[in-house]
Amino acid sequence: MKQQNHCDQSALSETSSSRSAAREAWSFFALWAASGASYFGSWAMQVALAILATSLTRSPLLVSGITFALTVPSLGFGLFVGALVDRYDRRQMLLGIALLRLLTFVLPLLAALFGSVSLPLLYGTAFVLGMTQTLEEPALAAAVPMVVPAALLERANTWLTGAQNLIELLALPLGGLFASVSSVLALGVGEGCALAACAALLLLHGTFRPPRSSKRHLLAELREGIRFLWHRSVLRALGLMAGVINACWGAYLALLVLYAVAPGPVGLSAPGYGLLVMCGSAGGVLGTLLMLPVQRWLGRRWAIGLNILGNAMMFAAPALSTNAWIIGGAAVLGGMTGPLWTIAAASLLGRTVSHHLQGRVNAAYRFLGNGLAAVGPLLGGVLAQLCGLRAAFALCAVLTLLMLLPFLQVVTEQAMQP
Repeated sequence: MKQQNHCDQSALSETSSSRSAAREAWSFFALWAASGASYFGSWAMQVALAILATSLTRSPLLVSGITFALTVPSLGFGLFVGALVDRYDRRQMLLGIALLRLLTFVLPLLAALFGSVSLPLLYGTAFVLGMTQTLEEPALAAAVPMVVPAALLERANTWLTGAQNLIELLALPLGGLFASVSSVLALGVGEGCALAACAALLLLHGTFRPPRSSKRHLLAELREGIRFLWHRSVLRALGLMAGVINACWGAYLALLVLYAVAPGPVGLSAPGYGLLVMCGSAGGVLGTLLMLPVQRWLGRRWAIGLNILGNAMMFAAPALSTNAWIIGGAAVLGGMTGPLWTIAAASLLGRTVSHHLQGRVNAAYRFLGNGLAAVGPLLGGVLAQLCGLRAAFALCAVLTLLMLLPFLQVVTEQAMQP
């Protein structure tokens, strides 16, 4: 009889365990689908907004304003977002973000229908898109460890990053194609993707409110997240290095549309530009597949080092050539190393930061990595206005290569271990 009871208890335990695993898998799938829909809409809109801007002006500074509007919310609000993520239900935040996008894209869509698209409207749309990305990234990063065991974080982040790169591969050329066909079509895609993200998040059940022992002043909570990041040298170095490289990438992307699309020196059409930018996404898909083998062969550390070298090559290509094949090939190499950094950093944060601090520490990391990058498009636009596009690309390559110095000193294999 005792043996029978023991068997029954074992069966119940196995059933409960399998149900728990099924719930975790379903929750991760819902987050993955929502992230994918949101990511497609974001990239298609970014390409469309840049191309629409070039149809209104050929000024490098004014065109780079689109990328600046996309990135400046991280600088202004990135730290405060982390405190909000650690105070409120992360699922509800993600759903609110999707609804905000759904409402925001109505204005430019109506303007396009009546033929009254203007630069200020494009800047405003880009700003709201950047604001929602600033809110979404730490909320998603904090939600994933709540549904995925620590041992599976690398695999989960590989799935998320792989999907994002595959979607980016499709969204970039399609964004260029949509914008070349009709601004109404391009803006309507953003609206549809926001709706799809809402639907996916409605499938996500459960409470995603972080544990809190007591309520404190917002600034005190912000300091706690910043202090945690700053006192860990490897996280601090990764954030600052990411800030420099992302600033260079923002300048590169803001200026590439002027360099590549006719009458620029490369001489591509709008769909051709979408295909050129797609090269980086194609590399990103390959990089996602290589992430786990690279970690096995070279260790976690060189997932970061290879990204520095790959980005430097990508930025140098347009400084040295007007050949679309050379620029595209360098973009493939640069894009291939992007997921290596993203997955390594996200997994390190997921393992080393407790649930109640995930939002603030992720936001502090993204503030360094993305917020400081907001100055990149503007500085790149000013430099291109004064010295030319090639000089701006060359400076981006040099600054990126300089990141090898802190990498070699601080980012050791021991520091990258849990």
